[in-house]
Amino acid sequence: MNLMECIVQNKMKKSNIGIILLSSLSMAVLPANASLISSWNLNGDYSDSTGNGHAGAGFGSNFLADSPSNSNLQSANFNNSSYVALNQSFSGVGSLSEFSASAWFKTTATDNNWSLLDFDRSDFFNMVVTGRGGIAFSTSTGIIHDMVSLKTGLNDGNWHHVAVTYGAATGKTIYIDGAADSSTSYNGALGTFRTRFGFIGDGSEASSFNGKRNGLYYDGLISEVKLWDESISEQAVSAQAVSAQAVRAKVPEPSTLAIFALGMIGLASRRLKKQS
Repeated sequence: MNLMECIVQNKMKKSNIGIILLSSLSMAVLPANASLISSWNLNGDYSDSTGNGHAGAGFGSNFLADSPSNSNLQSANFNNSSYVALNQSFSGVGSLSEFSASAWFKTTATDNNWSLLDFDRSDFFNMVVTGRGGIAFSTSTGIIHDMVSLKTGLNDGNWHHVAVTYGAATGKTIYIDGAADSSTSYNGALGTFRTRFGFIGDGSEASSFNGKRNGLYYDGLISEVKLWDESISEQAVSAQAVSAQAVRAKVPEPSTLAIFALGMIGLASRRLKKQS
């Protein structure tokens, strides 16, 4: 093995250690009982990596070699007329008391980009990129509540991470690139008498898989769409954003990552002790 091969191999080992540490950090700050119920990575297919059977099917969408975490991985590409139908649904009045959802996106569109994830804003919830490059988070308890982020300009052609959390007793929050952007105390369990199946890249009005849509569509790239069955913490949201951003950039030395990870885990531990 020559000198150059040794250097490359050493850097790869350091990068892999960094990725493992960042992944461990993300897991460490999640609540013990948090359940990731769906994860559509959109890395060349529409499968649900949780094994819960919520796979999607693409209609007109394709994949590009670009993603928030590694340019050699793929993301789903939407062309303002394509979408992904999801084999997951919610049903029943007040049936959804809390959840969290997140996604990475990259767009330059200046029209409303509908939608990063949609289970019908009139019946459950959706997460949309607005024409001004903000994030709209709409929910319904039978009465629609629309919420828009303070931050705009996210339609700048760069990757951005967005997460939304909802709790029937705690309200709703929008996070952008790992930081809390806006919150409201609006609450109450979500859901109407209708069944609604989900979509990525379009709006749902579907009572069955790949059923009725609203035809508003998304234009750009989407990656790593995730859905939890509870309102996850700000630390957990931040860990997702930091993890992918660090891997996409040149990963720092493992010692730096270890110190950062231990600090974050310590912070989470102190907060849990205070709560108990």
